[in-house]
Amino acid sequence: MLEEQGKLRLSFSLDRENRRGLPYAQLLEAEGGGRRIIFDLSDGYGSVEKRAQPWLAERADVLFRRSFSTAETAKLPPALRGRVRPWGFHFHVSCPGNPMDQAASLGERRGELFQRIFNGAPRSYFTLDKFERPPEWKREPSVLFYTRLWHVPEGDELSEQVAALNRSRLELVAELKRRYGQRFTGGVQFDPRAVRRCGSLMSGIAATSRRRYLETMHRADICVGSTGLHGSIGWKTAEYLAASKAVVNEALQFEVPGPFQAGVNYLPFTDAESCLAQVERLMADPDRTYAMAQANQAYYQSWGRPDRVMANALAQVFPEFEREVGSG
Repeated sequence: MLEEQGKLRLSFSLDRENRRGLPYAQLLEAEGGGRRIIFDLSDGYGSVEKRAQPWLAERADVLFRRSFSTAETAKLPPALRGRVRPWGFHFHVSCPGNPMDQAASLGERRGELFQRIFNGAPRSYFTLDKFERPPEWKREPSVLFYTRLWHVPEGDELSEQVAALNRSRLELVAELKRRYGQRFTGGVQFDPRAVRRCGSLMSGIAATSRRRYLETMHRADICVGSTGLHGSIGWKTAEYLAASKAVVNEALQFEVPGPFQAGVNYLPFTDAESCLAQVERLMADPDRTYAMAQANQAYYQSWGRPDRVMANALAQVFPEFEREVGSG
């Protein structure tokens, strides 16, 4: 997108076989102006990321982390600590001509077919035009919360975290459904492994197809976001910002750049009870709901849209880029 805007020149090497020796899959490496920039899109500060710290310290001039914490960064080795920056909100979005969308192998072509069958939509349903919408004022706001359950092998180091996360999501869906009835849309994504335990809370398979989900999200006014694994900010939260929604979200455990503030851009919660209280504040006050939607549209346009996320990052590395594109 920045190249199309005339802001930079880009060459791209897609090497899916050896990933140029990167220590884990959530990394992308870029070079420009004699600097090496690494983007880390992993969920948190897990054991794999910690083992890679010496490699990152040796290789990265600047490291942008999707999951950024000032406190966790302070614990990093001194050689790496001063190079880490926050990346920002993250979601699955693309643009026409994106080389990463090219299915190069038989396995990737099978993956493309799986996306069409399981998500009910081709790759074109992950482009910006499918997410972005202007704010809309409504006299009676509605609320949306779709979620999924996580599964890990018994005895896995994340098993307790996953169990607590799943319990929280199930409780929240049940309470929102009970309290708001027709003004609530959502449920747990269909999962045959959990039908016996929570079948009444599951949505139909078609409801969470990519096509149907985006249509449903755009009709809602208040969208609920939950924390992902390792405390990561959920991808849905970024989608809500792109769609100019009022947001009730589990308190963010990681930091994002720009003026994203609790009380202005989102209302935080820590459990199902506090989530319901925050949702009710917005449901009872359509003007506040609309004002938050406007604030999120403004934040997204300057700090959350993919080209702005990248431009704001590059401006921290190359001062001349900041003069070219502005401060964001």
